[in-house]
Amino acid sequence: MPWIGTSSTGQFACANASQRTLKDLRIKRKGQPVFVLGHVLARKRQEATFEAFNDRLAVVKFNDEGLVGYDPRELLLPTEIDEHGVPYFEIRSCRSCGIHFPLTIEEQESDHEPEQCPDCTA
Repeated sequence: MPWIGTSSTGQFACANASQRTLKDLRIKRKGQPVFVLGHVLARKRQEATFEAFNDRLAVVKFNDEGLVGYDPRELLLPTEIDEHGVPYFEIRSCRSCGIHFPLTIEEQESDHEPEQCPDCTA
């Protein structure tokens, strides 16, 4: 039985103009690939998969089966997921505020990648 806030139906999400972090997703699917920016230094800048919510934290699982809880804003969505289900992350640092953000597939393929995060651009 799925926990509150998770869904076992549908497809995994990729970064788009309005959804770039796990927090942005309305429905979080178990197994959703994410890129960790969070507070645990040993796990920072690693790929993981979303498991479930525990209070206000998103619990993610790493390749070594380790589980850690993060604020969903610290978990970035992949830029794209290929036909074999492999996620690709194109992460950039905002030139203005320094925050990390994932590119969308459109931004990655364009001639000019954004140099600022969506918040600074707006």
